[in-house]
Amino acid sequence: MKVKIESSKLVKPFYEGNPQPPTTYTPLSVFDKVTYDQHEAAIYAFKPPTPSNATIELGLRKALAAYSEWAGRLGRDDDGEPIILLNDEGVRFVEASVDHPLTETVNFQLSPTLLSLHPGLEGVVELFQVQVTRFSCGSMVVGFTIHHFVADGCATRNFLVAWGEACRGLGISPLPFHDRKIFSPRNPPKFEFEHRGVEYITKNLEKVFSLVDNSVEDIMIHKVHYSKEFLSKLKFRASSMNGTNKPFSTFESLVAHL
Repeated sequence: MKVKIESSKLVKPFYEGNPQPPTTYTPLSVFDKVTYDQHEAAIYAFKPPTPSNATIELGLRKALAAYSEWAGRLGRDDDGEPIILLNDEGVRFVEASVDHPLTETVNFQLSPTLLSLHPGLEGVVELFQVQVTRFSCGSMVVGFTIHHFVADGCATRNFLVAWGEACRGLGISPLPFHDRKIFSPRNPPKFEFEHRGVEYITKNLEKVFSLVDNSVEDIMIHKVHYSKEFLSKLKFRASSMNGTNKPFSTFESLVAHL
């Protein structure tokens, strides 16, 4: 599969007339400091019709206004502690194309060829990167990488939902909670559970294969298909417990179920 890069640029938050937040940086929580210092990647495929790249980019800029950490950079404060600089340096936005239909070029089995559908993971200064790849059939693949210091799986899901809402011209709800000081250790410390021998273990991992090694094909993949009827019942059941709030989406209901 030959992926042609059409453009690559930095995209910055769009505050829509609202002033930029005065905060200059966000400290990392104790959990952030012990998690993986690396980017994680994911790809999503969409059948036509799909929104234009301009719509996707504008929605991204609006979402970044609420998730300003994503457009920042890693740094250190005066005490040498790691922080996220809220400098609006921007995220990497790549537009690409493939001169073949999606179904003929990508089978979505775990393969090194999928690495060309998202930006690279090594030597990255941006905390969030996006690649929008268009196929000749009209399908679209959105691949992205996010630094684990900025977001975990739950936060990434919330951002993707916010991005989609912004692309559709909707308000972002719920807004993210940025105060990581809620995870500050108690003073004096109070140890109720033994964590040091469980979560905080020194990592002695040996790299056994490269990201582009064919050995990744040995990894097993399990696929589960749910009927529309099951998903409808699941969504109804989840939303019925949500009180007067708006119903959960099918995606939210399924993820909670899993």
